[in-house]
Amino acid sequence: MSATDMTREHYCRPEIKKTILNLSCEGTFGRWGNGDGVGWYLNDAGKKRALKLCDEYDRITDTYRTLYWSLNHFDSRIFELDYNKVTHEESPIKSREYTRAYTFGVDIDTVDPVNEHGANIQVPVVKEAVEAMARYYVARLKEHSPNSVHVLFSGGGIYVLLHHKVTEPYFKRYESSNDWTDKMEVLTRTINAFFDSISKDFAKEYPEHAKHAKADILNNAKRIFKALFSIHKKHPFACIPLDPDNLVIDFDKARVPLSNETVESGRNWYQTYDDGVEFLKSLQAYEARAAEEVEHRYEHSGFDEDADVSDKPIDPENWPPCVRNILNMSSCGEGRTRALALVASFFGQAGMSEYQAKDVFYKLARRWGATTANIFDSYYQKMHVPTCSNLRADNNIGFPMGVSIRKLGVCKPDIRCMNIVSPRYYADKHANINRLKKLLKREEASV
Repeated sequence: MSATDMTREHYCRPEIKKTILNLSCEGTFGRWGNGDGVGWYLNDAGKKRALKLCDEYDRITDTYRTLYWSLNHFDSRIFELDYNKVTHEESPIKSREYTRAYTFGVDIDTVDPVNEHGANIQVPVVKEAVEAMARYYVARLKEHSPNSVHVLFSGGGIYVLLHHKVTEPYFKRYESSNDWTDKMEVLTRTINAFFDSISKDFAKEYPEHAKHAKADILNNAKRIFKALFSIHKKHPFACIPLDPDNLVIDFDKARVPLSNETVESGRNWYQTYDDGVEFLKSLQAYEARAAEEVEHRYEHSGFDEDADVSDKPIDPENWPPCVRNILNMSSCGEGRTRALALVASFFGQAGMSEYQAKDVFYKLARRWGATTANIFDSYYQKMHVPTCSNLRADNNIGFPMGVSIRKLGVCKPDIRCMNIVSPRYYADKHANINRLKKLLKREEASV
């Protein structure tokens, strides 16, 4: 949905604009801006440039209804790049390369935005579950970073965020190293694994709430959340601060137009933080596993570093059962983020054009009522399709992280699946033959 007179008036309120801009830039660092989840770039004299939110605020809010910002705080040089000259494979690498700070966050949402009872965040039992999960995250994160946890009502759920200063010691330690892009990936995997453990603990302790609330954990090379005071894409609510110590959603406070009191609360939001030393120490075990995964990620995934995209589109009749079953699902609750990431990565390697892939992907997401964030852009022709063993695993090794597809009931192997390592090689027999030949050569060379 594009901007309206109401949304423009909202974003033009001086107090709202000033607060968003103050949180969008810090020295030479800046957040990447986005409108409605699709407005990523600005065409500038033939150059395709990333939108620096603190420079392009008026342009974005005059065009789009919902304002997003990156959790990454980027070096200003990324906004000078011509993305016409940056390939799909290079884009996530560039994002990691120019990231100078990161507001790690988790998006706590309803399991089913609309179920058979019409349940969503405004249904009391669902609202209670989302609030309970957010409180649980806040409590766990405050154990080692008591002043760094900041919370927003997203208009449809709750964002729990860690101030970017918490991970500053990690950035200072590694950002000048020759392998910074890998170190950045280690950090995102570390935080994601830690967040995932919190979700699992919550589900064990509060199964009655886990039926209604879930945490989308997708801190990656370039992640966006709705900005403070952003208007929701469907509901008449804005993204407003919540008190971490008294975490209750007040719909009246979030309803647009916002009261002066609510707008004023944004001035004091995201202002406190810890030095991060104790927090990072608490993650050492997760970091060690993440570093090992990154070091051996191609070995874990069963792929070479090459793009490995089919020369011509694979006929849908040759797609694996899991992909076909996912595309036939009428709805999907917990696990939909992982399922959508699987679909996007599969389409990318199966040779489907970006136009066709987006059409199928977004129709599926709309059918499920799923939040797509930047899943398609992150996975289509940028990520290899995970191996079947990783997709079925409960330990979240490899991408995409999340609920095992076994729990979705879509992994129904046929005879061909028995000798195939991933959905990618099920679909493309020629690619599988080449993969086996390469493996044989390596074995022969190692003898």
